[in-house]
Amino acid sequence: MKRILFFSYIMMLLYTVWLFVNGKMTFSFIMEDPSIGLALTYTILITAITISLNVIFGLLAGWHLARKVRLWHDVFVLLPLILPVIAVMGGLQLALLLIGIPDHLMGVVLIHLMVTLPFSIQIFKNRFLELEKGIPSLVRLFKGSNQTMWVFVYFPLLSGSLYTVVVLTTVISLSQYAITAFIGGGLIPTVTTLLFPYLQSSNFYIVHTSVFVLITMIGIFALVMKLLISISKKVVTSFL
Repeated sequence: MKRILFFSYIMMLLYTVWLFVNGKMTFSFIMEDPSIGLALTYTILITAITISLNVIFGLLAGWHLARKVRLWHDVFVLLPLILPVIAVMGGLQLALLLIGIPDHLMGVVLIHLMVTLPFSIQIFKNRFLELEKGIPSLVRLFKGSNQTMWVFVYFPLLSGSLYTVVVLTTVISLSQYAITAFIGGGLIPTVTTLLFPYLQSSNFYIVHTSVFVLITMIGIFALVMKLLISISKKVVTSFL
């Protein structure tokens, strides 16, 4: 599957370069947009914060749920996905108004967290269920602390799940248009909200360019995070 996706993106990249060289496509309509800089800044901030919160809360919740498996726990975690987000956005907007963060960066982060965190919790929970249950006892037996257990034991074992969570969170976060526009009130521009009108264009080259930009952003985020995780794993394992 990874090879197919990689091959598909390479073909799309080559086709984009060919169109650009032949003068059939240009990125000027994006670069000339006055809000592109602000949209990129908000997109990076929202995605980075959403990824960080997914990793932190997903790890802790997944570890806790894996210790005592209960059906109602899973239902409660997946409840935000069972209920359509579009159907509850009005109530969410009212709740954000009551706590004073409507049309604000953190409001958009919270709504993105709502549609991504259930996946992260389930991924980490399933990974913890596969690991040896006696790891905490063994760490304590050798006088290790909780920090030692998480950094030197769990982190190398969870690196694959961590990368999956990062990529999945990035894809979901960057693909959100309706909830970002609604909760952000049009005051929090992102690359998705900026390119969405172009995706509805009848011009094939504009649509192709918009899709290419979105896929490229997802790929860059995934590549950067994979490098960070790999480097961190090598640094941690070098102390063992």
